[in-house]
Amino acid sequence: MRKTPFYAAAALIALTSMAHAQQDLSAALAAAMGEAIEDARYNDVVAKYGMPAPDLSDPTLVSSAKYPYPEVKPDTLLAHVLETEMLSLGWIPVGAPWAVPSEDDPLTPVGLSVDYFDIIQEKLNAHYGKDIQLEWVSFTESAGNNDMYRWLSTSDDVDCTANGRQTDGCYDVIGGAYAINTRRLGLTQITPSYYPFNMTAIRTNVPLPEGMEEVSSADDIRAAMANPRINVAIAGLPETGEDSILTAFNVAMGTTFTHIDRTPGSNVLEYAQDSKDAHFVLGSNVRMASTRMKTPEFCPDCTVYENFSAFKGIGFGTALVDK
Repeated sequence: MRKTPFYAAAALIALTSMAHAQQDLSAALAAAMGEAIEDARYNDVVAKYGMPAPDLSDPTLVSSAKYPYPEVKPDTLLAHVLETEMLSLGWIPVGAPWAVPSEDDPLTPVGLSVDYFDIIQEKLNAHYGKDIQLEWVSFTESAGNNDMYRWLSTSDDVDCTANGRQTDGCYDVIGGAYAINTRRLGLTQITPSYYPFNMTAIRTNVPLPEGMEEVSSADDIRAAMANPRINVAIAGLPETGEDSILTAFNVAMGTTFTHIDRTPGSNVLEYAQDSKDAHFVLGSNVRMASTRMKTPEFCPDCTVYENFSAFKGIGFGTALVDK
């Protein structure tokens, strides 16, 4: 009986050490990200994709002052990355402007996350005196991007080979932009936000439903959605955050509006311009900025209502939480 507390304490110490072993890589990335968004080149990167520079005083964003570099401890993911001088980044070939296939090689990404990680790589190397190389690994499973998390390395599986997984198909970091939501926080360590992630609603040419006045803000749209006497129709892209948000609103409001699936692969502005049944189309503020810059011919006069809904920013997943 007297042994039980000892074994319980030993198990607790082991679990705590393992969690910290995973968190060190996340902490190092957060520190490098803080330096990266404070680098003048970061503003050039976001401007390249049609987005305004974020307000660095925003407390939800990463900063070098709040996120210092951790010391290197043995048997951690950070130590493994520094010893091998290789950081593998998993990415999904969708989600402009973050990471999309290059024209020359569909397995090689281009986009804001790639440009941003070039600065992060430089900051990591400068701090730890290393020459870490980046290896982008395309995640192509058809099951969906939430399954990316099981392909992340962990402190007790640094090469990601457990349960039949192959080393060359795994990675240390999810190297793209991810909304920091509750489900993902329960699955993996996620760095702080490096760019605000809000959803916007785009007005289409479809006449507003009876009983709905002209809108001036996202608040007006949400009020109409909640009104059972007004059947406002809003489109979102299936199997994305847009779809999840509209589904959640439908559940909360009691199905008081029409949720329409936007055509997969469609240009959100072209869809808004040509829509025959949706009064509004949902998209992220980032996608709106990038898409407007790339295809200004679509829906040039469309009104965009910002802050329709917001995630808790954008970050990178780094290691699975042990259950």
